[in-house]
Parts: sequence; C-alpha cells; structure tokens
Amino acid sequence: MSPIKSKLLRLLLALLIPLLLSGCWERKELNEIAFVLGMGLDKSESGYKVTMQVVIPSSISSQTAGGAGGGGGVPVVVSSFTVPTIYEADRQYTLISSRTSYKGHIRVLVIGEELARAGIAETLDVLKRSREPRNDYFVMVAKGTTAEEVLKVLTPLDKIAANKLFSSLDKSYKISAKTTAVSLNKFVDDLLYEGINPVLTGVEVDGNTSEGDKMSNLEQSVPKANLQYRSLAVFKKDRMVGWLSDKETIGYNYITDNVVKTSGNVIGDDGRPIVIEAIRTTTKRKMKMVGGEPHIYIHVKAEGNVQEVQSKDNLEAESVIRQLERKSEERIILRMETTVKQIIERYNVDVMGFGQMIYRANPKAWARLQQTKGDNYLKSLPVHYKATMSINRIGITDRSFIDDVKE
Repeated sequence: MSPIKSKLLRLLLALLIPLLLSGCWERKELNEIAFVLGMGLDKSESGYKVTMQVVIPSSISSQTAGGAGGGGGVPVVVSSFTVPTIYEADRQYTLISSRTSYKGHIRVLVIGEELARAGIAETLDVLKRSREPRNDYFVMVAKGTTAEEVLKVLTPLDKIAANKLFSSLDKSYKISAKTTAVSLNKFVDDLLYEGINPVLTGVEVDGNTSEGDKMSNLEQSVPKANLQYRSLAVFKKDRMVGWLSDKETIGYNYITDNVVKTSGNVIGDDGRPIVIEAIRTTTKRKMKMVGGEPHIYIHVKAEGNVQEVQSKDNLEAESVIRQLERKSEERIILRMETTVKQIIERYNVDVMGFGQMIYRANPKAWARLQQTKGDNYLKSLPVHYKATMSINRIGITDRSFIDDVKE
C-alpha cells in the first residue's frame, strides 16, 4: 500500500472511531424520569390549569407481579399547575418532583369543556411542536366537568385512568359506534382542511366526583365514581359549539365510514323488538355535479346477524328476513338524515366533511359555493342516502323457544 493510501486510511479510521464512542448524548436514567400517561388542560383566569397524571413505577410492578387484583397503593400521582403557558407546567413540575416529566408515553389528552368552548388551537401548538409525544394519543373533552377531575378518578379494572380511557375508547368505537376515537394528528388535520370541522368524544365523571380520587374507590364492587364516554363534541374551527346525542353520534359514524360494529332494534310485526348487530359496515361517499350544482351521495353497505329475538315473527321464512333487512336499511337512513338535519339546525357546521368532498372533487365548484353561500352551504346542499343490509345469520336456532314455554 502506498504511503498516501495508508495515511488516508488512518485518517478515515480516526474520523469513524469517535462515532462509535459517542454514546447517547441525551441519555436519561429511568429513575430520573416521571412518565406522564395522561394530561389535562383547563381554562383559568391567569392562563391554563395543566394536569399531569404520572405513573408510580413501584405500584405498577406490584400489580404486574400480583395480577390485576394486586397493587401497592395508589398507582398514580396527579399534579396540577396554574400557568400562563402550557410549556411552563414542565418547569413547575421540577419544583415538586425529583424527576423530569416525560410525555413520550402519553395515552390521552383531556380538555375541559370551558376551555374547549373558548378555543384550543393555541393550547395544542406546544404539543404538536414537541418531539416527545407521538401525537397518536386520543384527545377528548371533559363533559360538564374539568380535565383535572377526570384524571383524578381511580378506576378498579384499570387503576390508571389514562390507560382506562385509552383502552375503553379504542374498544368502544369499534363495537358501539357511540364514540369516535380522534388522535391529536387527526384533530389538527380537520382544523386545517377545507370543508370539514373536527369532533371529539366526551368523557364525564359518573358518580361522586369527590370520592373518585380516593383509594376506597378501588375497594368497592360498585365504585362511587367512574369514567364514562358520552356524546360527541362538535367544533367550529377550534371552538366547541355543542354536543351530539348517542343516536346522532351513530348517524355521524355511518356517514363518515367510522362504524366497525354496532347493534340496534327493529320492530317485528307484533310490535316486539329484534336485535340486529351490524358486523361489517362500509360507507361509500361520492360527490356528483347535477345541473351545475354539487350533490352528495351516501351509500351504507352492512352485513348483520340476529342476536336477540323477543318478537314471535317466524325467522324461518325468507320473507321475514327480507323484511328485517328493509327495516334495518330504513333505520340506518333515518339515523343519517336526522343527524345531518340536527347538526345543520343547531350548529350549521360541516363535521361530516361534505365540503371537503366537493373541494377535492371539484375545487372550482367549492370556490363558487363559498362565494354564493358562504358558511350556509349545508342548508341547501342536496344529500342522497342509501343503505343496503344483508342478514347472514340468525343464530343456532330458527324459532325462539319462548313460543314453546308452557303456560
């Protein structure tokens, strides 16, 4: 090897070796970190009240070793700070704790209803800008209460409220269609996109709020306080304007193709209910120009099973099954029509994303609609609904044994 090549090789090695020795320049030991699993934001006179739900590692390890019923006391510590800016809360936390708050594992962000109605765009900037959180955690509104009160509640099955809120929302929207799981990224996207306004699921404290943060709440078969999802918060830009009911939330989810599974009653010929569960549901959404004006077409396709029968209708007859399918289709269409009508009458905001459909399919038509109708375009926008239900199974029995019960 020539002297020049030898020198170049040594120089290259000298440059590469330090890279292997650099280590983790931002390393932090686990005993120096306070893991924030839940965060709450409320409005205060001097700015914001920021609540952090921090897990106690020793308590969690005891639960893991002893199973779900184990545990070494309260599993979390909840701290609240009244601060002029959200970021200041991290500085305040260091004044009461020997650890540094870390939001890389945050599960839920709870926003108090008062703050949600005042506007939340400014409060979300620091969370969206930060590189610690993954921004895929769920965001929700504390209905009729504060985020602080929600995060204080201890729940028996999942003793950490943040884990309970995340897991129950992740399951409930897939089964009941009475909730909608919205991540921070999704919420911000809906704030920025043309022709759509965001929504967030509401969470409330069911029971005695003052008892929810006590250890005794974990030691009773019927807790004095629990957390429950209820209603859907409707936003106009970043300000909350009202709530949707459970039925309206289901209609909203059908329209926006967010129904995974849901169930509902149809009435038999004798006036008694038959429960049908939709096990697979898809919604096709199209925008078509008709006579130079945009029209919205919504078509729901669902497959369902009969789950409970209180009616004496003969399910062995194909004509009865066809009738149940027709009634289910009418029920789905009525849910969607009623939801859109109520949203327009009460709030006049496009949470369904009809404007976004027009904007993406025909930007010129959207611009013309904005010029002529402005924010009132929903009031005269034609929406056409269609539903197709296919009942696959009626269970392992055709006829109910109730008919054969001796009187």
